[in-house]
Amino acid sequence: GSSRACFATTAMDPFISLAGGPDAAGVDIEGTAGDSLRSSGVRPFSGGRGVGARAGRPGHRSQASGCRARAGADAVRVLLLLVVVGVALCCAVAEPRREGSSARLVFGLVVSPGSAARRRLAEGGRRGSAAPRVRVARKASVEEAFFDEAKGDAVGRGSDGTSFLALSSMPFVQGLEAPADAAAFASLCRRTQAYVERCQASGASFIVDFEGEMPGHGGEIVTAAFLLTDAFDGASCLPKEVAEGSRRPWGVLLDLRNPECAQIVKQIMESTTIHKVMWGANGDIQSLMYQQRPFPLAIHPAAVVDIQLAYSAPAKRMGMRRMLEKVPEWLLRDLPDKDQPVDFDQFHALNRRALALPLQRSHAAYAIDDLRRIEAILKSQVPPGRSYKVARARTLQSILEIAGDKLGLKDLRDSEMYFQRSKKIGGVRCQAKAVALMRHIQSLRLRGENITTELDTIERDAAAVLPNGFVIPEDLSFRA
Repeated sequence: GSSRACFATTAMDPFISLAGGPDAAGVDIEGTAGDSLRSSGVRPFSGGRGVGARAGRPGHRSQASGCRARAGADAVRVLLLLVVVGVALCCAVAEPRREGSSARLVFGLVVSPGSAARRRLAEGGRRGSAAPRVRVARKASVEEAFFDEAKGDAVGRGSDGTSFLALSSMPFVQGLEAPADAAAFASLCRRTQAYVERCQASGASFIVDFEGEMPGHGGEIVTAAFLLTDAFDGASCLPKEVAEGSRRPWGVLLDLRNPECAQIVKQIMESTTIHKVMWGANGDIQSLMYQQRPFPLAIHPAAVVDIQLAYSAPAKRMGMRRMLEKVPEWLLRDLPDKDQPVDFDQFHALNRRALALPLQRSHAAYAIDDLRRIEAILKSQVPPGRSYKVARARTLQSILEIAGDKLGLKDLRDSEMYFQRSKKIGGVRCQAKAVALMRHIQSLRLRGENITTELDTIERDAAAVLPNGFVIPEDLSFRA
């Protein structure tokens, strides 16, 4: 054959000889070099037979010279063997497989598993050995396909670099542009809804969090944040291990001033096949059901697991900050400490917004950071009984209680009790609790509910700690 084929034949011969020839090695060698091997009549290497003997060296040399030649040939064989094996190993790591085949390029030749090797691959693990690791070409996930299209839209980042799509028809996050026109916003909403539908079909799990002003009756949630997660199996309610270095998912941040965004939130929250993981969900669920401003939400959540209820009782809930003390530092290393982005009480005591719109970048990042904190809890903590089934049952019971108490009287009485305790200290915190009570009662008037003597008494008592003439607007708007 050609010089290249002869060189490849010589180089590959010791490699093949180790296994007793091509068939015994379970290796097929293709191409001109393989043909040269088969036609050359070369026999497997054994004992004292050297390269010179097979090449037909002259027989008049002395025995000593022959021994030296055979020794030199053997040394060359060993050296070539080491080179070939080294190159083969490097190629096995670096060279791509041919599509649809397990063949690899080794030392200029195409080497593919022979029948014996294929049989061993098929029987992998039968004798107690680990099954072979197969690298499968991965199709783009539903999430990747959606967010690849969204790269030209309003995209921000959380504190740890988590990307999120900010969805709104108006300025929502400072520094992020809103869609150019109504048509662009409508197109983005349709794509988001299609993405949610695909998540419904696959039974996906989302981590969910809401931010706003005094969530609950009389309050107003402003943002809804969602993050697809592989750390929770909704069907079994079990935490799942996530591979180290796996792809970091995107988040979605929706502006609840937009009816279109509220409809997407409704699509997710009312879905029975999308599993929602939350922390401290009561106030958010009350707002979803009963919030009246800027328009009634009327969202009735389903398939929600408040994992806070796995680690604490409904009557005495554990705060997230305390829970995060148990989470390994490496899971939180890129996230700031769990601090409020602003002093909410300072603003709420005056019936003012704490989260001014459009949101500061740090406030938007705070919403996404909370999703990552909840995921860190999922990844690192083992709930009692090793399952979140108890938390799911408690969450369902809580949702039923909220739905059954349409006026929120239980929550109002609890809040009034804390307000009475805060009156002993006074100050901004006490005034913020007074405003929350008055907003709750005003929201009932806005819904057309009768205000009983009990409610009227609570309202007047709350107004007494506020400046003279302080009132809550009939439409529950906030002061500028």
